[in-house]
Amino acid sequence: MDAVSTTGCWQCGAETAGALACPLCGTAQRLAGDADLFAVLGLPRRLTVDAADLERRYVEAARAVHPDRHQTSGSAARAASLAASTGVNRAYRTLRDPVVRARYWLELHGTRLAENGARVPPEIAAEVFETQEKLAELRAGGPVRDELVTLREALGARLADLRSELEARFGDEPSLEELRRRLAEIAYLQTLHGDVDEALGD
Repeated sequence: MDAVSTTGCWQCGAETAGALACPLCGTAQRLAGDADLFAVLGLPRRLTVDAADLERRYVEAARAVHPDRHQTSGSAARAASLAASTGVNRAYRTLRDPVVRARYWLELHGTRLAENGARVPPEIAAEVFETQEKLAELRAGGPVRDELVTLREALGARLADLRSELEARFGDEPSLEELRRRLAEIAYLQTLHGDVDEALGD
């Protein structure tokens, strides 16, 4: 799946070799509707992404297709520039975050997170049940605010650990099932962390 839908510049006909902007006339090229976000930034399709390389590619791509560079162009060129700029920003936001990147990886492989959100992942059951118990006590007027603050910090630390563990596994090309399982844990804890924030009113 390529990023650019044609190899020839739609404006001048020059060979673009899949570049986001024509090397001859500088016109932003039209992104394919199903553009691979790795291809948008010229990255190989791998779960592991070099952060510095991603940043460099993003800056170069964003500069090449930025709408400010095409203000005096015709309406079609301006529209192509805006669409390409939007695609570049989406690719960067998706690929720089390991959790969002892993979710996108599942989508690329025709699958998504399981939709059985009511089922607590067993690996985090203890944190979930303890937090839900304290939330119920707080809503009933119990003096557990300090305990919830401590739990919120623990949940934040656990989330950070899970994100690090997820990214560390990328190099081993984890199975889609393993990715789904780890992402489900993170999603559940993120929701729980948000519930605690809301209950504390901070």
